Amino acid sequence: MPEVLWGTSIWIQSRSPAANSAPANRSGIGTAISRLGVALPLILLLWLGLIEVTTAAWYWPASQRSRFAKPWNASFPRTEQSFHSEPVPAAAQELLRYNEGGSATWRTAGNRAWLLYSFRWLPGRTAALFVKNHRPDICLPASGLTMVHESSVQLVKVNGVNLPLRFYRFRQDQVSLHVAYCYWDGRSDYDNDRQAGEEDWTFRGRLHAALQGKREIGARMLELVVWGFEDDAEAHRALISELDKIVSPE
Repeated sequence: MPEVLWGTSIWIQSRSPAANSAPANRSGIGTAISRLGVALPLILLLWLGLIEVTTAAWYWPASQRSRFAKPWNASFPRTEQSFHSEPVPAAAQELLRYNEGGSATWRTAGNRAWLLYSFRWLPGRTAALFVKNHRPDICLPASGLTMVHESSVQLVKVNGVNLPLRFYRFRQDQVSLHVAYCYWDGRSDYDNDRQAGEEDWTFRGRLHAALQGKREIGARMLELVVWGFEDDAEAHRALISELDKIVSPE
């Protein structure tokens, strides 16, 4: 009798609607998952394509309207006396994350000592995120120097190239050193003084550039230092003359 009851209960369970529908439900779920697995890559591909097309459509009108800065090259003056390539400290490399660049020292007539940092960010790299904390007015005082003077940004033509330059004067013990600093953004037009204003490296500034359709198309930074000048005007002339040996149109 117990065996009959056990067999009867199995037969009843097998004939119940719930038992018959369970495999069907599992089969339906499996089919849906299988279809989603096939469609998902296609959906993602279409989404990425839509993003690319939308991005290109957003930036294209601005690229047609805007005048971008003329590209240029920076070369170290390797023929100068006592020229030495200097390693860029690992901390600075990590901070700046540049694509190309280096540092060097040399001397000119009158045994004048010079130092140059030159860095380049290729298109697509957001240089402003890295450069904003590596300006002379931030780094040199942190090294123990005293800043005496800082100029506003000035457009200076160097070997046919308009550079936005900022000039500094520092004191190191009893010695003066002057700095010419250039941050050049390929998105800008440096043919007029209005474009040579203050850099806006805040999130709001970068968002404003994006809303104007200006994408990252490369940037450069030069920092040229000379020791021993006491007259600012004379130091500025010497800095520009030395930059004329370094900067050339592309």
